[in-house]
Amino acid sequence: MTIRTFWHLILKTLGIWLFINGMLSLPTLIYAVTAGLRGGYSSFESMEIAYFILAITFYLLVLQFLILKSQWTIDFLKLEKGFEETHIDLTLPYNKLLRIVIIIIGGILFIRAIPSLIEDLYLFITGNLPFSQSPKAISLIVGAAQAIVGFLVMNNSDIVQRYINKKSGDAESKQLDKEEF
Repeated sequence: MTIRTFWHLILKTLGIWLFINGMLSLPTLIYAVTAGLRGGYSSFESMEIAYFILAITFYLLVLQFLILKSQWTIDFLKLEKGFEETHIDLTLPYNKLLRIVIIIIGGILFIRAIPSLIEDLYLFITGNLPFSQSPKAISLIVGAAQAIVGFLVMNNSDIVQRYINKKSGDAESKQLDKEEF
């Protein structure tokens, strides 16, 4: 594997991790904005909307520059410079390595979501309140969404990997897959 391919893998791994975590925090951001609009938090309203727009912009930039345009990011940041070795010896094709990384990220998301989901479910059941009035309702929904997304990413890693390769461009994917890691 070349140093450039190594950086592709690192940037895409970081990008996938940040993007998925960002999408999982989206319900909380939406809830905060809608609560501010409904509840009359006039002093915080513009701040929450600005934060929401800033967060969405950040995650779209992560998607664009770390996952889809990692070639450009490596060139712009000059990440290849300063290495004495030009190759790192591994014996896996790039697509298999990317798929392993996607499975690991999905597994970590799933494992991190389960304890809080179980805790929130227990507190909801013992609270004896209707779902709409329970203080744990939003946490329960977010925890369930995190567990489901982690499970789906882990079990559909081939679909995620093909999507990333398709959006990154066929030339980049074919060039990287020719290399043995």
